[in-house]
Amino acid sequence: MRNLARALRASGAAVAMTLAVAGCGGGGTVADPGAEDTPSAAGGISVATAKGPVELSAPATRVVSLEWSYTEELLALGVTPVGVADGEAYESWVSAPGAGLPEGVTEVGSRQEPSIEKIKALDPDMIVSDVDRLTANFDQLRDIAPVLAFQPTEKPRLETMKTNFGELAKAVGKRDEADTVLADLDAKVDSVRDALADADKAGRTVALSQGYTTEGTPGIRMLSKDSLAGALLESAGLTNGWSGKPDDWGMTTVGVEALTQVDEDATFLYVAQPGDDPFTGALADNPVWKDLPFVAEDRVRALDPGTWLFGGPLSSMQLLDETAKALGA
Repeated sequence: MRNLARALRASGAAVAMTLAVAGCGGGGTVADPGAEDTPSAAGGISVATAKGPVELSAPATRVVSLEWSYTEELLALGVTPVGVADGEAYESWVSAPGAGLPEGVTEVGSRQEPSIEKIKALDPDMIVSDVDRLTANFDQLRDIAPVLAFQPTEKPRLETMKTNFGELAKAVGKRDEADTVLADLDAKVDSVRDALADADKAGRTVALSQGYTTEGTPGIRMLSKDSLAGALLESAGLTNGWSGKPDDWGMTTVGVEALTQVDEDATFLYVAQPGDDPFTGALADNPVWKDLPFVAEDRVRALDPGTWLFGGPLSSMQLLDETAKALGA
């Protein structure tokens, strides 16, 4: 796999994502819905971010994205970033329709340590990332271009994703496109809920996980109902079968023994990379794993490896589709 270890530092908690995501802090984005399209006093654009309003004189056209979720969201809006961080790994972890990186996008290093020199050489008019990834280099980046620092972990996380997506759309002059994408997401939730009901799967209990290995040791991230992905599945009428204590991202990183806490009626859904799937690899002969009710009763379902559980509207729609397919709806 293309450097899973690097991919797993995503989403923060380094993702740490503690993934593939990672820890985040406070300082949520607060936007006034009634003023989303209101120009600033200077006649430009005012964007709400975790570090306060950012003023742009005009919609940004040369954008560098230092986090996968915003790379995906820019592409959903029809904007190709001039530079991205961890672009090679992005293509493995994010495969939602419409989220593919076009050729010619410049790699600017890792999400943890992007190259200031490469970013500056691209002459961007805006840079976007998660606020917690910008702790060490925010001032350097702000010297290059206005920086949008979003906080994705504010509750409720699904609404926070939508709000941040709208603010990013405002910054690139794509509010109409954002409205269309979010309407598509709402329609997808409704269609999947209806499909589940038609298949007699409404209210079905699921446990959603992301699996990986670190130096041969299985890592398992369980997504709670408060996570972005968990909230999305509950909005489609499913029940979350994991009640472990979540971190800032709404997930719990556990070993196989903790999976005994999963609701015994749950269908176990998971995402893992080809060649690094602990559920078919390191855990396949583990007696604890084999004795779990959902394993013994063949209720384990792998989702598309590129179903990014911490992304934007496109990844959210993919997760809904993958879940419906896994449940036979």
